Amino acid sequence: MENTQPPLSSGMPGGGRVWHQVELADDERRRLHGEGHCRMPQRIEAGGAVDVEFTFKIGETEIPKGGKLRVAWRWPFDWVAPEKISVQSVGAELAAIFQLKGDLNPWHHHIEIEVLEGTLRTGNRVELSCNGWPVPTFATQSAFFLMIINPGGGSDWIRLLDPQRYEIAPADPVRMVVIAEAEAGVGEMVQVRVRGEDRWGNPAPLVEVPVLEGGEVEAVADDNDWYAYLFRVRWDTPGVHRLRATSGILQTESNPVRIRVERPERRLFWGDLHAGQTEIGCGADSLERHFSYARHAAGLQFASQQANDHYVTREIWQLVREVSHACDAPGDFVCYLGCEWSPFTEDGGDRNVIYRDDEERIRRSDRFFTERAPDPEPDLKRAPEFLAALRDEEVLLNLHVGGRPTNLHWHEPKIEPLFEIHSTHGTSEWFVKDAIERGYKVGITGGTDGVMGRPGACRPGRRVTRNVRNGLTAVCANELTREGLWEAFFARRCYATSGERILLWVAVDGHGMGEEYQTEGQPEIRVEVEGTAAIERVDILRGVEVIHCHSVAAADEKRLRVLCGGAEEQGTAGEQRVVWDGALTVAGGGVDDVQSVGLQSPLDQVEQVDGQRIAWRAATGGNDMGFSFAVAGGRCAFYTAHCQFEFAVDEVRSQALTVDAGGVSKRVNVGPAPKEDGPRRVEFSFGDEAPLSGEQAYWVRVVQVDQEQAWSSPVYVKRS
Repeated sequence: MENTQPPLSSGMPGGGRVWHQVELADDERRRLHGEGHCRMPQRIEAGGAVDVEFTFKIGETEIPKGGKLRVAWRWPFDWVAPEKISVQSVGAELAAIFQLKGDLNPWHHHIEIEVLEGTLRTGNRVELSCNGWPVPTFATQSAFFLMIINPGGGSDWIRLLDPQRYEIAPADPVRMVVIAEAEAGVGEMVQVRVRGEDRWGNPAPLVEVPVLEGGEVEAVADDNDWYAYLFRVRWDTPGVHRLRATSGILQTESNPVRIRVERPERRLFWGDLHAGQTEIGCGADSLERHFSYARHAAGLQFASQQANDHYVTREIWQLVREVSHACDAPGDFVCYLGCEWSPFTEDGGDRNVIYRDDEERIRRSDRFFTERAPDPEPDLKRAPEFLAALRDEEVLLNLHVGGRPTNLHWHEPKIEPLFEIHSTHGTSEWFVKDAIERGYKVGITGGTDGVMGRPGACRPGRRVTRNVRNGLTAVCANELTREGLWEAFFARRCYATSGERILLWVAVDGHGMGEEYQTEGQPEIRVEVEGTAAIERVDILRGVEVIHCHSVAAADEKRLRVLCGGAEEQGTAGEQRVVWDGALTVAGGGVDDVQSVGLQSPLDQVEQVDGQRIAWRAATGGNDMGFSFAVAGGRCAFYTAHCQFEFAVDEVRSQALTVDAGGVSKRVNVGPAPKEDGPRRVEFSFGDEAPLSGEQAYWVRVVQVDQEQAWSSPVYVKRS
């Protein structure tokens, strides 16, 4: 962390490097290198706009022609280009350029000022004005800009004393979220958290204390940090229950809660092993607030922190250990010690490392810093040596698609039971399917992999770094302790969702998720789902093939739906992202009552332009999004940069149309819109009447009408 024993220098090898000058007293730094100041309101609203003025006062280090100055900010802050940038000084001709992705890690975004003519001499001032600057979309109490100079014009930068910090506050709430624990026994108290959210997904203060209905409710406390309210609720009858909540004009419903006649031996717990990064790493906010948000705002029951290892010094690792252990509260919130091993994909790729208990050492792939007293622990730069070193330790690895997707060429089953299918990078079914095709035993997880300090409840903002909302992991364990969850993860009794708390259970011939067994018969798959919205369908997969599609939602005979989806490439968020901006026109008919489906960011917009035209701006990262509309007849023309086609309304009502748009899985689907008021519960069995020999992975994908999804871990069935 920058304010606690920062390293002498930092930066990715081969890129720019920041020299932090911590060995100098403040007055000496000002004398030698100058000063940086920032004039702006100290409290600004997320997603708004602000005028900001920066001043560089030149010290004894003069900046000649070709030299540069920068204002930079960390990876998660989605400051996009201001309406106007201007720069001025006496004695030099300057030019300012906005750069969204620069060469300094983790200060990837910046405005750079170059000296075109003349020299900036001692005492000169450089004034940089940014007018109408869109404010970042996530709330945080302590943000700052990095002000740096580069007299030589090379890759080495000198850090000035940081200007004053500022707060990004949430906007007004536009929705309410009610989060309840998944399972309990009759009469047992269940914790329920209620919070407001602004349009960007930040916790926002509700106008009135929420009122809950649907059970025996007891108010407990409120949390001023996260604008959350804590309740305890009990039910006297078994079954699946949902709470209704009201606060002013806002109304909503909780996730489903399953109440059993007796307290179950195993219970379902919600959490995130890939909860993301803080200022320890390339993210924002402190580690303490990271875990506080996970527990009190997002209502998670377990979490870890996963800073990329190359940011973590030995001193910082000791802090991670202290905070992680201090935040652990068995029975209520399990906090795992962790870090992300982060070489490039060709050397092994990112792997979430989670420790069951404690670990004094930090085994890294690389170091993006210098240290006063270098850590003698050798770096483990490639997967073979890394996996060999950890193979016999009490460690769990979660493999995923992140900044550097895991290279599945290397796999150690003894410590790598989990594979992530969804995070804020996108929906990455291709990653899990690759593992299954390789014959790996797969436990499926969902996570955040966030950088905004919002584990378990994170949205993509302006899509500068991420694409979609976070995923979640549900795990069925004997108890909410490190040991109890540990056993369940290695048994692969878990499933993932795209963020909603969908209840899902899958068994094959009575064997649950993660189990392995042998049979000579025809496997029978049993599925139970309790959705958070109407269920559209449930797909049963054998390996990577869908062998049965169980349709649930009835078709609306008066409406059509258009879904655009998929990813551009296999990789991180930017590589997966597909921008679908386009339009649909109708000839010989008219459109009405256009409703968006599955949009992820407030920047995503679907608009009915007139009676014959619909236009949209939106993007996907493996997920599906689109719109439904009422239409009587006629012929439609669809246009985006990825594909253009026409279809007759009556034809797609009888037979849905899917158009391949290239990429990894880019596609457009047009067909009857499913009714949104359909069943939220489905229970059925399916027998595989043509089973294959050998070992097969049977798993399930659930799709709701709002395009939220859930994926079960496979049951492995071996037939001779």
